[in-house]
Amino acid sequence: MQHTGTAASPQDPTPEAGVPYPHRIRFEEAGRHGIILGHGPDTTDLVNWVHAVVPGPVAKRVEQIAVALVSNAHKHTRSGDPGGNVRVVIGIDPFLIRVAVTDNGPRRDTVIPYPRSGSLRLSPLPGLHLVEQLAICWDWDWEWKGTTMGPLTIRAVVENP
Repeated sequence: MQHTGTAASPQDPTPEAGVPYPHRIRFEEAGRHGIILGHGPDTTDLVNWVHAVVPGPVAKRVEQIAVALVSNAHKHTRSGDPGGNVRVVIGIDPFLIRVAVTDNGPRRDTVIPYPRSGSLRLSPLPGLHLVEQLAICWDWDWEWKGTTMGPLTIRAVVENP
């Protein structure tokens, strides 16, 4: 795996101090693209990047999913705190596009909102309703750090017409 600039590896999305976001991640696999965004709520860089890497009309659907998941990460996890970041990886093949968004894990002393769509009115993560409507499927997993929860990755799959 080869990276641009001084960004850290995708397993540890913590860039060197003073290096501005976003950081693009280059992968050796064709059709795989990544970016690390900072803690700010502005999604302009994300939207521009998605449209640069995803071909055709499906780019709008992928953009909506990526923005919803990144916004959730900023709102509900340490990714939205100063110094936080979010990693987005998109994999493109002739039939499917996979979007994976990894946050910095839950904030301390908070109730952990397990990703679920549930009732739109009661859902702790309402962006997942949009993801559920736009994706053919989605799932998630936590990274465990000893006895505590670490980063959360949510993956969504979209048909590539």
